[in-house]
Amino acid sequence: MFLKTDRLEPMKKEKQSKKELENDEISRTRNSLMLELLAHAEAETQLRESEEKYRNLVSSLPEGIFIVRKRKIVFVNPGMERLTGYDVDELLGKDADLFFLTDQTCDLDGTAKPVEFFIHRDGRKIFVEKSFVEIVYDSAPALLFSVRDITEKRIATLEKNRLQKELEQSKKMEAFGILAGGVAHDLNNVLSGLSSIPDIILMDLPKGSHLIEPVELIKDSGRRALAIVDELLTLARGSVQIREPVQFNDLIENYLNSLEFMELQRNNPKVEIIKHYGSELPLIMASKIHIQKIIMNLIPNAVEALGEKPGKIVLETRPAQFRRQRIKGYEIIENGRFLRFTVMDTGHGISKEDRDHIFEPFYSKKILGRSGTGLGLSIVWNVVHDHKGYIHVGCSKGRTFFTLYFPLPDQRDMEAVKVDPIFTGTFSDYSGNHEAVLVVEDLPSQQKIAANMLRRLGYKVDVVSTGEEAVSYAGSHKIDLVVLDMNLSDGLNGWETYEQLLLIDPKIKAIITSGQTMGRDIEKAKSLGAGDFIKKPYWLQDLGLAIQKELRDKGKNS
Repeated sequence: MFLKTDRLEPMKKEKQSKKELENDEISRTRNSLMLELLAHAEAETQLRESEEKYRNLVSSLPEGIFIVRKRKIVFVNPGMERLTGYDVDELLGKDADLFFLTDQTCDLDGTAKPVEFFIHRDGRKIFVEKSFVEIVYDSAPALLFSVRDITEKRIATLEKNRLQKELEQSKKMEAFGILAGGVAHDLNNVLSGLSSIPDIILMDLPKGSHLIEPVELIKDSGRRALAIVDELLTLARGSVQIREPVQFNDLIENYLNSLEFMELQRNNPKVEIIKHYGSELPLIMASKIHIQKIIMNLIPNAVEALGEKPGKIVLETRPAQFRRQRIKGYEIIENGRFLRFTVMDTGHGISKEDRDHIFEPFYSKKILGRSGTGLGLSIVWNVVHDHKGYIHVGCSKGRTFFTLYFPLPDQRDMEAVKVDPIFTGTFSDYSGNHEAVLVVEDLPSQQKIAANMLRRLGYKVDVVSTGEEAVSYAGSHKIDLVVLDMNLSDGLNGWETYEQLLLIDPKIKAIITSGQTMGRDIEKAKSLGAGDFIKKPYWLQDLGLAIQKELRDKGKNS
């Protein structure tokens, strides 16, 4: 028994030692588990904080964020709600193609490129830039898109492109206007003989002379040639200088009752003209002859647009009030009262490509030689802008609209205008009484024409070629009136010559002439006291009336 007890004691100790080892292992395992649980809890806390930061970041971004999985929208942020106008519940689960629409735009060089957009809840196009990254969302692969609104940027780009085109068009028109003005000035001088001399010849021919008819034909050909030259001058911007009160409806009616329109209507019997005139339409301050050119170009243009088929042309006039108005093709529109004139035809319309070029000289789809000079719409464009107006061309369902706007003057301005009465007298009423007239003209042909006309009108005439010669002549001769060319080629120009003549005799009267329209030199001469401006080539009656007016004023002031 004693030995057995001795053996048991070590066994007890060994068992106790094992138990202690087991307890230590359990304690270590428990501590390890506790550390793992604490680490997991901390990781979960950090994950929740990270997710919270992510949600706050995504929610606060001004850009739109959306997530697509299997072509369906599974997440949108508040920024996307603001961009689209839809609530999150309305977007979740929708087809992602909703956000993947494309449009085409063009760079200045004409290169087309796609631009992405989507449709806002209110129907507007919202143009966007998108970028994306691949992510895992709810344990599945997905795409996260970031969206930025570039609508204003695209509008600005389109406006820049439009203004660039407008600038290029304006430069083209300006260059052509300068060329046309120079050519027209030279042609006017060449055609002066054809237009002026027939009047003198006809006065000398006896009644019943067989030469009357051919001379009348020469005179008519000269007038028609001058009408073409006048169209060229109209293309020179700034050609509209002399303005008077104009009743627009009356000018339309005058054209519709003209032989020219009657002939046009006979050739196009299927065309119906519908008139919608504004009642008590205000007068505009305008160049009557230039407004007539607008009407004479737009109405035949509309008739030709109908072709052989039956159709309608609607002519409408009415007042318009502009307040923050927008017209395509113009960056700035002045506020105020305007007269609106619209010509609408039911023809085949005008393509977008052609609408960008129709106001360019000689741009036409018509047959050359059968539909005018190819300058009609260019003239319309120039005249409208010379009157500080606006023009818009639109097409809808085959109908073409040319809408023109002309500023209306204040009533006080209209009341201050004096209109010269129409002359109804005879030749003796504008003839002279041997008054001394000096012609200052550098072209020999023009000197002869002016001298012959003045002698036929009953004046004593002398001719000089330069301003210096005129000043020298005035120092030793009595002069009642000077017929003064503004564009003298050498030495003093027209207004400088008149300024020097006034130093010699402050009572010298003058009428001023030029093959071009009124410009700064003419205005300077008129500011010195010069009388009427007569555009070359002038008619016998116009010259006689202008001189008589100046001599009468001289008699009143002496």
